[in-house]
Amino acid sequence: MVKASVVSTTLEPTSLRQWPQDLGYGETQLYPLTLGPTGCPLVDVDISGVMVPVILDSGTAEGFSITNNAPPIPHHVEGRVEALNADGSHRGETFRIRVETMSVLGEVFKNVLGDMPDWQMDSSVPFDGSVGLDFFLKRRLTLDYRSKKVGTTSLPLPDKLDPKRYLSLDLVEPPPNLSQGHTLYVRGRVNGRDAIIYLDTGTNVSFINPAFAEGLTRVERPGKFKVFREQVPIKLGGHTLILDDLRESEVRRGTGFDLPVALFLGSDVLSRFIVTIDLRAKKLILARAD
Repeated sequence: MVKASVVSTTLEPTSLRQWPQDLGYGETQLYPLTLGPTGCPLVDVDISGVMVPVILDSGTAEGFSITNNAPPIPHHVEGRVEALNADGSHRGETFRIRVETMSVLGEVFKNVLGDMPDWQMDSSVPFDGSVGLDFFLKRRLTLDYRSKKVGTTSLPLPDKLDPKRYLSLDLVEPPPNLSQGHTLYVRGRVNGRDAIIYLDTGTNVSFINPAFAEGLTRVERPGKFKVFREQVPIKLGGHTLILDDLRESEVRRGTGFDLPVALFLGSDVLSRFIVTIDLRAKKLILARAD
């Protein structure tokens, strides 16, 4: 599979030694992070006494999911519900379940509602489940794919971060007509035009909306996805990123934003950065991984 790459960025690099200190994480607030077969981040979660490696997925709109690929987990089935795509279209059906306890990166949650889908509904590769940002409403987290660490703390973000190494962006709330929960959108410029950009750690591909691909170098390749774009300029908060091998495909995230959603950034691109998410402060911070 062809994956997008970051050709260049104006951000200066940041190392594993630097970012915990800069962002205020203690040693006990750092946890192991592994990468799944597709390159998405995995963390170990204790669900009612059963340890399960799940995707740390910013695209999981609500709660958590445990698939039929996971080991047996004590749970109560609450019913069958329709699963929807981000644009509101039908995706399939899943079981709504409830578990007694979940321990997610040092915090215990009780009486937790989630879903139990067939893994094939969301992936071409078997996986055990996912946890979304609902588990980080009162604390922030930082993902470092390269160093395979994830940090979490309830402390507020530092007042000042070096703007040469940290790119701070305001999160955009999804429109109320879309039931997308706590997902990640920011504003930027894509190929010279103002746009909304969606970020999803639970997906391993990135793509650009065809409406924003005019004038970009076009490359055709064999396979299901044939058209890719090169040297795609992205401007975010005063910094510039250049992306290659960006798949051209319609970005279906629903309507209601004041600008079109031009770009979908998955873990193929996000893994080149140290990603900090703070829903309380409505901030997303990117640092270039050293």
